[in-house]
Amino acid sequence: AASASAGGVGLSVPVPNPTAGRSELVLTVDVAQRVRVSAYDALGREVAVLHDGPLAAGVAHRVVLEGEGWPPGLYAVRSVGAGASSVRTVTIRR
Repeated sequence: AASASAGGVGLSVPVPNPTAGRSELVLTVDVAQRVRVSAYDALGREVAVLHDGPLAAGVAHRVVLEGEGWPPGLYAVRSVGAGASSVRTVTIRR
């Protein structure tokens, strides 16, 4: 049986947060896999794809959110891998 952490996806808190536009997160995976990282607005609409592709295990992958020009508010950054997902929130302010 696979352990509960198999295929785990880790997503750091965004820095800086709140931000006027640009924020960075660090993505890690337990096993090599394809991961999609997207940003969603308060209505649940996907507003940006930050990463969509394979990631190596045991490596810190930087993911950059470029929110310049986005309306101020709360956004969810969601990473989805083979067997797990993670969500962080970021606030865009002006």
